[in-house]
Amino acid sequence: MSQDNNAPPAGLPPRVAKALLDKLESDQAFRDAFTQSPAQALRSLGHTEAAPCIALKPGAKLASPAEIRAQRAKLEAAMTAVQKADCDLSSQSGH
Repeated sequence: MSQDNNAPPAGLPPRVAKALLDKLESDQAFRDAFTQSPAQALRSLGHTEAAPCIALKPGAKLASPAEIRAQRAKLEAAMTAVQKADCDLSSQSGH
């Protein structure tokens, strides 16, 4: 069976999404590493598959720990579902 190349990528495993949000809420060194290389940060959590949506758009800032905490359920649901074109971790407001 052929794979649909236009299909959006699958979401993160729930365990990885939870670990990612835990670290982004509480660990500044991890937040810095994630900002520099989301793929490397995900690998540090044991996730080795591509996750193209788990990245910041050029010029976007990572949401603050408080913003992530406030939107935790929504972010976790979006990360574990089929991904859309925009990354839910980017914040449109500066902090």
